[in-house]
Amino acid sequence: MTADQPAQPSHRGLRRLGGGLLAVAIGLGAVVLLVMFLNSRDNAHVDQGTTAQPGVAFATPRDYLGSEQVRLLRAGDVFVVYGGARAPPALVALRERLSGPPDPAIEAAGQAVILTRRAGTDGVVALGGERILRTADPADPALEQFASQLLGGGTE
Repeated sequence: MTADQPAQPSHRGLRRLGGGLLAVAIGLGAVVLLVMFLNSRDNAHVDQGTTAQPGVAFATPRDYLGSEQVRLLRAGDVFVVYGGARAPPALVALRERLSGPPDPAIEAAGQAVILTRRAGTDGVVALGGERILRTADPADPALEQFASQLLGGGTE
């Protein structure tokens, strides 16, 4: 460069800056698309248009539960009543999946699935909130749906 020629601005710095901004924009776009995809997968198996609760409305839990159990029911616990001498393995597995082994603190918080024996009960009766579900099969998938939807949703 000679003294009579004007200095030309350097475009290298601008090109680097532009390239860096383009890379950042592409990266942010990819992150947004990933978040949108993962969010859509979270709701993939949920029917957003229904508010129906499982089971049927039920106002007399004392037919199956004592007064302390009714208090826990109103706190949000779900009771699963069976008639046999021992809880069927399918019911024990259900309880373990949804709330773990019996724990008085979890029960008091209204977050427990509680198995209870009541002689003379035919099949299985599940009580949650003000709803009841009766089934002959302890492995009925409707029991898990019922318990998982009503667990923690007390009426107090």
